[in-house]
Amino acid sequence: MTDLNELMGSPFVRVKLVAFVHFFFITNAMLGSWGHGAYEFYNFLFIISMFWTMHSKDSIEAVQTALVINASSIFFDLVCIIVFFASMNGWAIAFAIINLMLRPISVALLYREFNTRGGSLQTGSVFPTGQQRSYQDIDRPTQPTPTNSQPGPNVASIF
Repeated sequence: MTDLNELMGSPFVRVKLVAFVHFFFITNAMLGSWGHGAYEFYNFLFIISMFWTMHSKDSIEAVQTALVINASSIFFDLVCIIVFFASMNGWAIAFAIINLMLRPISVALLYREFNTRGGSLQTGSVFPTGQQRSYQDIDRPTQPTPTNSQPGPNVASIF
């Protein structure tokens, strides 16, 4: 049991496990015809955000995006399953329901990853209202200060 806790404590394993499990269930659920493509659209965004999370190992924004999409997908899954239940085949509905049941677990795992990367769900972290970061003024670039050192090699003297 300690091996499983240690394995789930590894951030790279956590993110890859969530991505692989959802990829498996989403692709099987997409074997049915889901109406106007809403199911495919938000699940495609979720898988892309998971790839971004795996690629940017230190990015808080990547895992926050995946977390928000995954949490909102719980509601979207419910709506799609309820609306399209009668017109879907059993295979696609079964995998969509299993995927829906796994979403709260993956939300918890992504939240753990979000905290590990240093994220917090304070209002200021998503919508900054207090102190803003200062940005470089690109309209008035600063001129480099001349130095008394010799310039680099003269490329024209080579030819």
